[in-house]
Amino acid sequence: MNLHDLEKRKGIGKFLTPAQAAEALRIFGPRVTLEGGFRDAERVIPVFAEKYGPEEHLAAIRLAFRPQDVLSHRDILGAALGLGLERDVLGDIFVSEGQAFLVCLARIAGYIIENLQQAGKVGLWAERIPLASLPEATKTLREQRGTVSSLRLDAVISEAFHCSRRIAEELITQGLVQLRHEACLKGDAKVREGDIISVRGKGRVKVLQAGEASRKGRVWVTVGHYV
Repeated sequence: MNLHDLEKRKGIGKFLTPAQAAEALRIFGPRVTLEGGFRDAERVIPVFAEKYGPEEHLAAIRLAFRPQDVLSHRDILGAALGLGLERDVLGDIFVSEGQAFLVCLARIAGYIIENLQQAGKVGLWAERIPLASLPEATKTLREQRGTVSSLRLDAVISEAFHCSRRIAEELITQGLVQLRHEACLKGDAKVREGDIISVRGKGRVKVLQAGEASRKGRVWVTVGHYV
């Protein structure tokens, strides 16, 4: 479904990626409202019908687990996708000690609450909560600093995810990499400060600093891993 189809429906299709959200704002301007539950949500839905609030389309689910268990964003997302759901019916996920919060399309909330009972070997207890009860979802970044031969995408991936340049190139050619929220098949694509790099199965990083030359002629780069 393209963005023009969404306007025809005057309501909600599926969650948009950041790149799609930017396109929606460019095409529709003030006619569309982007809602994601969390403040400054990364994944949002486009809402065209002004008489409906986000509660008509979105649901917030709290997932409780034992405080001694440790779960990550990837664990919760993997468990939800394991129910047979597509990624674009799920919004942002925020994990804290002993609980996680998941935003989804309202129409599938009941299914998730009934069936999402564990992530790996960790038991989960799910309940629907008001969108207004969602916490402030601050994104935590674990910084990593190193050097690369150049600010090519394959070189930065190799450094950030501790893999060989050959493996980084394979990940790119297999379509497993997104640069600035869009699929990228070019290993020599230029990476800039502020870029988001996502590698399916490995995680996501933000390029915090890049460009300073080292004494050995390499380039310093600092990335932040989303945790």
